Amino acid sequence: MRGQENEAETGLARVKFEPDDIEVFVPKGTTIAKAAFAAGCGVEMPCGGMGTCGKCRVHAEGELSEPDSSEKRLLSAEALAEGIRLACRAKIEGDAVVEVPAASRSIVQKILSDGVTRDVHVAPAVQKIYVELPKPTLIDERGEFERLAAGLMMYDIEAQIGVPMARELPKILRAADYRVTAVVSEDWVIAVEPGNTARHNYGVAFDIGSTTIAGYLIDVNTGHELAVTSAMNPQMAYGDDLVSRINFAMTEPRGLGMLRDSLLDALNRVIRQLVENQGVDQSSVYEVTIVGNTCMTHIFLGLDITTLGTSPYVPTICGQMTLRGEEAGLEVNPGARVHVLPNVAGFVGSDLVGVVLSVLREDDKRTRLAVDVGTNGEMALQHDGRLYACSAAAGPAFEGARIAYGMRGSVGAIDSVCITDHVEFTTVDDKPALGICGSGVIDAVAGMLDAGVLDESGRMLIPSEAGNLPSDIANRLVDGRDGPEFVIAWAGETARRENITLSQRDVRQLQLAKGSIRAAIETLFKVAGTNSSELEDILLAGAFGNYIRKESAVRIGLIPSIDMDKIVPVGNAAGAGAKLALISVRERERARRLASRIEHIELASHSDYENEFMDKMLFPSSADAAVTGR
Repeated sequence: MRGQENEAETGLARVKFEPDDIEVFVPKGTTIAKAAFAAGCGVEMPCGGMGTCGKCRVHAEGELSEPDSSEKRLLSAEALAEGIRLACRAKIEGDAVVEVPAASRSIVQKILSDGVTRDVHVAPAVQKIYVELPKPTLIDERGEFERLAAGLMMYDIEAQIGVPMARELPKILRAADYRVTAVVSEDWVIAVEPGNTARHNYGVAFDIGSTTIAGYLIDVNTGHELAVTSAMNPQMAYGDDLVSRINFAMTEPRGLGMLRDSLLDALNRVIRQLVENQGVDQSSVYEVTIVGNTCMTHIFLGLDITTLGTSPYVPTICGQMTLRGEEAGLEVNPGARVHVLPNVAGFVGSDLVGVVLSVLREDDKRTRLAVDVGTNGEMALQHDGRLYACSAAAGPAFEGARIAYGMRGSVGAIDSVCITDHVEFTTVDDKPALGICGSGVIDAVAGMLDAGVLDESGRMLIPSEAGNLPSDIANRLVDGRDGPEFVIAWAGETARRENITLSQRDVRQLQLAKGSIRAAIETLFKVAGTNSSELEDILLAGAFGNYIRKESAVRIGLIPSIDMDKIVPVGNAAGAGAKLALISVRERERARRLASRIEHIELASHSDYENEFMDKMLFPSSADAAVTGR
């Protein structure tokens, strides 16, 4: 009873989340979404909590705010009467019980973790050197650091030391009887450890994406990858795309700090998982390399991102940044060196530099195209010894957002679709269908084009026009709320117990996304003075590039029509670039050179880009899309 009085006095409300059976206390007036994140029950909010997508549906009972205009627009009267609410809009006014259904949860998605491999000379910046030093005497009155420096000089190291390390040095040397291992990075002593620990030398490479984070634990003595793990980027709670997050940083008083704090939490969680997996001490991680789009690396560094949201979209810095582990806020050795690889421009980041580092060569005269398909699509074209790059704001449709039944590639997502006289599909982990992810959407649209359900403009047949289609296909054309819809999975085949469909609006969203990517590719061709017929290959980078069927990507016009054998998925090439920069100083220097060599093409400055975009929103005819191997 006393606890209830305290809750009333302090303005707190008790919220219980099902089926997790978790209770939290939050201030009255808190949205269900914020309470859910506090409870560790993440809710999908592709629109960043703006109340425009309707995907954060929960079942809630108790003392709640009245439905606002967004809820009344996106939810039917029947749904509201049954207690269905939008987590981003409904506020908790008193004790409540909330059920977060599977379709609305932020689920850890299936992420491809292996990248490309190639030969590289292992030459890490961090060395661990065991030395046995003479003890000080009345005759040998050298300072403790000078004593250590003399021992390291035998290894051609002109040692330097910072104040934090110098403060700890005397007690470490004396406790270890002057038998120690010095951890040295480019002549700087960053740690000193008792005994001989030279074998234990680790680093972590990160690829920070807008949606996912991939982390790799590397033995930098050998260059071997020991462990890999990945996590959702928790900034998704503040918006699916970069523009939403930049807007959040601009409008919220602590917006940038909140974005950075959530990112650091995720990075440190990944580090803990990596080291625990291998029984490694976190203090034995002495070097970290990071790649990501310009916005993500700026947030990590705590740099102003508001200039990225207004023309001419200039970053605070493009060059490589290096800071100490303690300064970075990472749970590694406090003196560890954290290297954020260089960006190219406001929306062409070090992730693309990582892609180029791992799959392209400076001396290559061939014509090659590397495409990282995603919310912020980035691409690099190599032609006649020059490198061109640009970014295209494709939006989150490829991640399943802005698609009515869209979701990321997590358990239960329809990830492949085959349409002939009937429809077949597969789901991630073979679980009952919860929704459809980007690769499934691309497959479905490609099949709908071939089946005659869609024409080249993207218009979907209405049910009364389906008479000439095979019966199973015709029956799947139904009247939806806003026009025709095509049923991918019937209610009985889904975990939702309702049909999973693609609507006319969904198709338009895909057209916008693929038109943006393809128009950017064509603009690069024009600037470089080449075309797709000269392409040696197309390298599809990133996890998404590994999951989409090449034939479907060509059929919808996402990428140029070339021989299928020349379209090569290259895994997480950005992460592979981060690993290369971790195990080799030469590769990190090469990344710096590449970033300065890449010629950034600002699409907004090319007047014909808009015309190209309008043209590439259309789907190619089946004849145009016909390629060897299809």
